[in-house]
Amino acid sequence: MNLARVITRPAKTFLLLGPRGTGKSTWLAATFPGALTIDLLDSSRFLTLSRDPSALERLVAPLRRGDWVVIDEIQRVPALLDEVHRLYERNRGIHFALSGSSARKLRRAGANLLAGRALHLPMLPFAWPEYRGTWRIDQACEWGTLPLVVSDPAHRAATLAAYVDTYLKEEIAAEALVRNLDPFVRVLHTAGLFNGQILNLENLARESEVKRSTVERYFQILDDTLLATRVPAVTLGIRTKETAHPKFFLFDTGVARAAAGLAHEPVDSMWKGFAFESLLHHELRACAAISGKPRPIFHYAVSGGFDVDFLVQTKAKTLSTPRQFVAIEAKLGGRFKHGWTNGLATLLRECPQTVRRAILVYQGSDRLVVDGVDVIPAATFLDELHAGQVL
Repeated sequence: MNLARVITRPAKTFLLLGPRGTGKSTWLAATFPGALTIDLLDSSRFLTLSRDPSALERLVAPLRRGDWVVIDEIQRVPALLDEVHRLYERNRGIHFALSGSSARKLRRAGANLLAGRALHLPMLPFAWPEYRGTWRIDQACEWGTLPLVVSDPAHRAATLAAYVDTYLKEEIAAEALVRNLDPFVRVLHTAGLFNGQILNLENLARESEVKRSTVERYFQILDDTLLATRVPAVTLGIRTKETAHPKFFLFDTGVARAAAGLAHEPVDSMWKGFAFESLLHHELRACAAISGKPRPIFHYAVSGGFDVDFLVQTKAKTLSTPRQFVAIEAKLGGRFKHGWTNGLATLLRECPQTVRRAILVYQGSDRLVVDGVDVIPAATFLDELHAGQVL
């Protein structure tokens, strides 16, 4: 099974960043079939360029204006960023397509390049426009949308378990990011269990039996290796105990399941509920990446009160107007329950200048309007989201 990616090919040098297994190499090969390709997973190429990064100039010397150079897994030789920068500044008209799966080394070695001399293009697992018609929403919730999983569903559990094992061996152990792998494994396991929930380092430290300071450092590693994303809290000033803690999401629900040790085990309804929320977070990120229109994503919660899964900013604050949001809540059930819209309706009522629309996404089939809240079936919502009709 070979699903097409909905990604626009950039016209100039760019950096394609995404976790392992999201299809970066496959997309680059299909998009730039005639390019000079430098695969840094090739041991010969890696050794040559790690010893002498300036050898890149000799490799590209025969190329003409307008030609492309693909450098895959560039984080393995971060010094190449300086060479790419130098060649780019000489304005020979050669374009570079760079891919990487870890922001940690690239951020240290290539701040100038990442700061504006190259486009930054994220690569995520398959999004709705890519897997629609092939992979159901309930499958996406339970197993994620990694290309290897969607293309070979019969071996999905083994694929996901192997993914986590490879990540630990090649991203963490081989790069010496942690001295002792065992506590990191426990933290990753806990992160998989609590995927989509508010990031409480004290609780995670207790569950993992790892010091809080160590948990905090490990979560930074998850961020840097693109495995996790944090969704900050927004304060609206309508309650006294609005939380300031972010939520965290692993980048794929299937990877979260495997990290939790559940690849070969059934998952309960509570885990599925957070997985549905995690899938919507993925689709919001993917929509921004595909459209090229980044939208800041927040969540809202009141300690001991109500919460709303996502507030997506649609308009920035100016001197004369407040910022505006679309509020989105995810519910796993297939039959609508009236209490589901209470938090969304509260935001519409108490923040009319800030929250311009509220949407409840569920797995039923009826489209409703309840207390001013649009209640939309999941497939319809995803159709409209990617058609630009939601944000």
